[in-house]
Amino acid sequence: MTDILLVLGGNIRKFRKEFGWTQQFLAEKAGISVPFMTQIELGRKSASLEVIQSIAVALSVPYRQLFDETEFSTIPVQHLASLERRLSDSILNVIHEEFSNF
Repeated sequence: MTDILLVLGGNIRKFRKEFGWTQQFLAEKAGISVPFMTQIELGRKSASLEVIQSIAVALSVPYRQLFDETEFSTIPVQHLASLERRLSDSILNVIHEEFSNF
């Protein structure tokens, strides 16, 4: 099963790049912050339906297209997200081990 946040973020990024827009430009058009737009595109944060609708309107695409798994291949993104989660877990384990010695 494909992670819906990765599909959404990947599709937003794909459409944004097709227009030649920066994240800042799209974020301003959608009425959200650039850091939040970045997190949405990376599949790290979920967005409310209202935010998704404002992004779809800004991109002039039907909101349903933002969730279309055929629009964006998420294999590389899924792999990176998986690596990121494992790295984060490993770092947290090391931190916990170090502090448990005190």
